[in-house]
Amino acid sequence: MSIKKRVHNIFLKTETTRKIYCTISYIKGKIYFGICLYAPILKYRITKEKPVFLIFTPEHANLGDHAIAYAEQKLFNKLKIEYYEITGRQLYILQYYGYLKVLNNTTIFINGGGNLGSLWPEIEKMNRWIISELKESTICIMPNSIYYDADKKGQIEFEESVHIYNKHPKLYIYARENLSYELMKKKYKNVKLIPDMVFSLDECISNMERKGCLLCMRNDVERTIPEAEYEKLCHLIKRVFKNVGVKNTVINHNVKIENRESELENIFSEFRNVELVVTDRLHGMIFSAITGTKCIVLNSKSPKIKGCYQWIKHLEYIRMINNIEELESVYKKMPQYPNVYNYEALKPLYTELEYDIKNLIIKGVW
Repeated sequence: MSIKKRVHNIFLKTETTRKIYCTISYIKGKIYFGICLYAPILKYRITKEKPVFLIFTPEHANLGDHAIAYAEQKLFNKLKIEYYEITGRQLYILQYYGYLKVLNNTTIFINGGGNLGSLWPEIEKMNRWIISELKESTICIMPNSIYYDADKKGQIEFEESVHIYNKHPKLYIYARENLSYELMKKKYKNVKLIPDMVFSLDECISNMERKGCLLCMRNDVERTIPEAEYEKLCHLIKRVFKNVGVKNTVINHNVKIENRESELENIFSEFRNVELVVTDRLHGMIFSAITGTKCIVLNSKSPKIKGCYQWIKHLEYIRMINNIEELESVYKKMPQYPNVYNYEALKPLYTELEYDIKNLIIKGVW
């Protein structure tokens, strides 16, 4: 046993020594992260007339969330907005060591996604903390979906968020689909409807050689298809395709900011190389759309898929089904390759978002 491990075990023997050990560890962590995390943020904060932060971006393995952050990054770069990115992991560290108030009196953009509500409670708790503690900041939640369980507990949580959100004087929220928008505008003060940020990317490449089918299904709290239905789905797909691959938009390793673009290019390339994607993941559908890949979409627990599908329902190569037995007949009616990602109808909405972002930074209001 190492000396470090022996010391660790000694300190954990009694309640008193355990408290001493935890206190020492906390102080060491506060000093370390004060130097390597807080100090650079503070330096940026005090040297900019109008500091801008993009926060709660991913370092985890969900490439859908990374694609959202990447699209937001491209938008800020297009607008020539200098910003400081703080990931979710860094955000929790800053909160734990009491450093998060360095963001007060700044402009804060919270990464978009599908995380408002009771499906991901720890994220909702952090959103509440940011909104309740940083009252001098202008805070904008980028295009997001909301979902609360319909039971008593879910509704209590919803009302708690409504109470906290509506006390903030400069909070602005974008819903990314109409179902969330209708719910948000009934409860929150400043709400607009803007598509998921990933719809603003065009990743089509013509003349790709495509082969086989890619199955891209959820395996988390939002999964709705039972195991028996999943097996039936696999059987149906194998009846149509000889080559069937399995891919998730959540990969098997975390992704650092500097590796985000390359990891996204890898998965976009995988989508471009198949004839069909079958998915119940929102970004399985969106990745298919932006890469011009035929896709059959199954609904999921959150309303976000059905809602976001409305933005691209004009694309003949993306189709939603309610019964998996429709799969083969729907696929046969899909257009031949190549497909062009047409999102002209969405561009005015993204232009409106650009205008809003400039105003939020300059004036603090839409």
